[in-house]
Amino acid sequence: MLIECYECKAKISDSAASCPQCGALPPDSGKSLNVTVSDLDMKFSTIFWFLIKAAVAAVPAVVVLYTASTVIGGVLSPLLHL
Repeated sequence: MLIECYECKAKISDSAASCPQCGALPPDSGKSLNVTVSDLDMKFSTIFWFLIKAAVAAVPAVVVLYTASTVIGGVLSPLLHL
């Protein structure tokens, strides 16, 4: 039986886990979508470059945290007489 998606109003099956158009879950759905990773077959070079990219992406976060701690420390130290 077809029902109407509450998000995008597309016609979907009443047994569908989610709307194929917009991905919305049925509002009365208590079921969750299970994900099973059966095999993670990656070459070493792929993992290596992923880790390099993650390290480079972390640099702006470290700069922001360092700057914020320096500014907060500069404001609080005169107030606390440190």
